[in-house]
Amino acid sequence: MSKNYNKLAKDILNHVGGGENVSSVRQCMTRIRFILKDNSKADTEYLNSLNEVVQVVQAAGEYQVVLGDKVTDVYTELVKEDINAEKAVTEKLEEANKQNIFYKLIDVISSILQPVLAPMAAVGIIKGLGTLLQATMGINDKNSILAVILKAAGDGLFQFLPILLAVTSARKFKMNEFTAAAIGAALVYPTLPASITALKQAGIQTVLGLPFQLPHAQLGYLSTMIPIVLAIFVASKLEAFMKKVTPSVARMFIVPFTTILVIVPLTFLVVGPVANTISGILSAGFKAVLGFSPILYGFLLAGVWQILVMFGLHWAVAALAILQFSQNGWTDILVPIGLVTFANAGVLGAVLLKAKNRKLKNIAAPSFVSALFGITEPGIYGVTLPLKVPFAISSIVAAFLGAAIQMFALKNYAMGALGIFAIPGYISPELGLSTMWILVIFDIAAVVIAFIIQMLVPLPKEAYEKDDE
Repeated sequence: MSKNYNKLAKDILNHVGGGENVSSVRQCMTRIRFILKDNSKADTEYLNSLNEVVQVVQAAGEYQVVLGDKVTDVYTELVKEDINAEKAVTEKLEEANKQNIFYKLIDVISSILQPVLAPMAAVGIIKGLGTLLQATMGINDKNSILAVILKAAGDGLFQFLPILLAVTSARKFKMNEFTAAAIGAALVYPTLPASITALKQAGIQTVLGLPFQLPHAQLGYLSTMIPIVLAIFVASKLEAFMKKVTPSVARMFIVPFTTILVIVPLTFLVVGPVANTISGILSAGFKAVLGFSPILYGFLLAGVWQILVMFGLHWAVAALAILQFSQNGWTDILVPIGLVTFANAGVLGAVLLKAKNRKLKNIAAPSFVSALFGITEPGIYGVTLPLKVPFAISSIVAAFLGAAIQMFALKNYAMGALGIFAIPGYISPELGLSTMWILVIFDIAAVVIAFIIQMLVPLPKEAYEKDDE
């Protein structure tokens, strides 16, 4: 199997212009993202003709080869070739986005969050499992060591999220990852909140004449996102400056020493409060939009979600959801979009039954399974978008159901899980299983309604054309 992936990886590399045409390459959940020196050297038509390739997408300066669930295996083989897979954002990407601040922001957000997305989904499932055990069997951290272990596994990543984001931010901003991790660790130092509380009770509330305030008296910077990203951005500038002015013989310890010594206090006194203010503004803005009309919000978000995913713009909404989850322990920002994956599964099931084209059916079958598990890109690029009609049906069904589900004010208590794995995350600590069953009903409705409509609506004629494969 590995040998086949090696052949495919070499084939892809050869038809994006070879290793000498690749400035950088990275992997996300379903795609290999190239930054090419010259896009005209890539043979897009050939790559799209490969059975293993779902679709080639060019967006925001990237040449993206969508592979679906085989992406990790192909990427593993690809990085063995003569290319630099760990190279940071290149001048070509920066030049492509120079006139578009919004795309630059999206690129920063996606680059920082993508590496932690898979483990975030994993711990979300574990957290949902723990909640399910408590709701159905009464097993919790007060009567079971197993429950304590599951709670640690489910909450640990979010508790110490600043350390992980420090590392991914360091990769993005081109600084030493371990220096960045040290800064992140300082923000989540275990005894910090208690120590600050005790000092305030003793009347000590300033540092160097400046007022000192943690974002949360009991938690400090645990689970926060924006403060560490801004801190590492500032740290990267200081580190770069120190490398220039420090003699090479002392650079190994002077640069990290100075960076940590300056940035940690600066973060607590300046960067952190600024970041918390930004977080507050973003949260207030979102609450205002959602409060204006939750139903309209659900309709619009679910209806355009597939388009946002195609252009990578969904990261802006995902970042807000992670921010809300870190503050409250739950999020309601992304509730409507869960229905998109199930509506996608519904139309894919209908295409699988109706289509005569064997290649289309071969793509639709695994895409149907992927959609149930929350991964929609293979179905979007390989089936629904090329056929257009299924794409429109899934978006419209998701939009109406997204509006309807907002009337129940559901909350997700296990951020990160997708598709059927997201279901346990909707068990409410106060209301138990009832909120989860509401979600299940809507998920089933999305599959059934989209399936029925697509069975009744004809597919484009190319879906009925038999091929020779």
